[in-house]
Amino acid sequence: MKHKALTKQLVTMLAVVAGLTLAVSTQAQFVTGQPTLNNINPADTSPTGLWTVPGMTDTATGLQITAPGGPGSFSTLYYPLPAGQVTPLNPADNQVVFTWTWNSGNAVAGVNVLFALDDNNGGVDYYHAIVPDYSITPTPGTTYSITLPLQAPNQANIAAGFPIGGLNFQIDPANVSGNYTMTFDSIQLIPEPATVTLVAVGAGLVGLLGLRRRHTS
Repeated sequence: MKHKALTKQLVTMLAVVAGLTLAVSTQAQFVTGQPTLNNINPADTSPTGLWTVPGMTDTATGLQITAPGGPGSFSTLYYPLPAGQVTPLNPADNQVVFTWTWNSGNAVAGVNVLFALDDNNGGVDYYHAIVPDYSITPTPGTTYSITLPLQAPNQANIAAGFPIGGLNFQIDPANVSGNYTMTFDSIQLIPEPATVTLVAVGAGLVGLLGLRRRHTS
């Protein structure tokens, strides 16, 4: 009976550990304070190239942009986060997850999508949302998500308590024939899942050892 009771305790503890691992590893901090980028006010952005404010729309899933493609169509916008959207970040965050959707557009070859995180300590670091560059020919109606390690300046500044104060989005749609529509969906900062898992498992093992000692004493 004692063996069965201990087995039940072990199973329960392992379930708790698994739950902790899942819960913690899936925690994400959204840079603008909400799951999608649809709280970016187009009027507050500084677009260049063929992106224009009339071509930007807030949708339920993010900031949508409609613009012409073709050679010379490289476009960009900068968005300084208002004070109300700047949130404290987890110092353990060391990865960024960027999600975007290609709604429509005839891409005859790969496009290059980039974004930058501008932290409040002067770190402006660019990330390539397609790795390697131009390796993806986007398909209409497809959502793409990529997880990248935070670059050293961003990671050091975030670990020191500096939040993200601005965002920069860019795209080179030279290989797109005609107009295209895409949505910048979300930017999340997360800790590395492996690190979080080790912490949770370590805590669980300590609990298991405690149960074993009580059982054998």
